[in-house]
Amino acid sequence: MSSVSKECDVCGNYYGAEADGMSVLCPQCGEEELSVFSGDWPFQRCPCCDCHQFYRRKDFNQIIGCFIILVGAIFVPFTYGLSLIVLSLLDYLLYRKVPELFVCYKCGAEFRGFGPLPKDVAVFDHHIGELYEK
Repeated sequence: MSSVSKECDVCGNYYGAEADGMSVLCPQCGEEELSVFSGDWPFQRCPCCDCHQFYRRKDFNQIIGCFIILVGAIFVPFTYGLSLIVLSLLDYLLYRKVPELFVCYKCGAEFRGFGPLPKDVAVFDHHIGELYEK
């Protein structure tokens, strides 16, 4: 099922909706409206803010990845470094299994489950990200 989620520009609440064309208001403030139709995929412009630049990233919680490596590092003295190797491999395997998502540079809307991402969309570029920084 395809969905979109983003941070409300009015109150800062993070909310999401299914991409079925139905309008969803921010549950916290009710000011911002989110409506995306999956039939418009692949997007040429962001349906939330009309921006034309996107990037791809893994839908992987980076805090969990860092925690896995931290646990491995804590046990290094007791396992002679093997824990770091094993947990790094586990982290890598989890990362490989997680699907990618499509993110708008301007509004930060995250698009999940829409299908294969266009090949011309690259990973995050810090220079472009700085241009859209709020």
